Amino acid sequence: MNKTIKLAIASAAALLVLSGCGQAPWEDSLRDLENVPVKDPDSATLYNNVDKYPNISRLCIDGVAFATTTRPDFGALMRVPEWDAECP
Repeated sequence: MNKTIKLAIASAAALLVLSGCGQAPWEDSLRDLENVPVKDPDSATLYNNVDKYPNISRLCIDGVAFATTTRPDFGALMRVPEWDAECP
């Protein structure tokens, strides 16, 4: 019984340590395309949502505006032509 508890504690500790060792988002293994340079948007603006948490963002890329969210369950970018005038 003592061995089982020690094994369970060691396994839980290993799982906690390894769960914190994720890859950085800019690493090649997480990119959809290989050998393509990464470029930041021209500008980004965060807006507060109704819950007062700034999780709505406007991204401007080459004068074209997109909306997205900063929450972990984010979806794809959504094109917002009405915001184009705000993009550099």
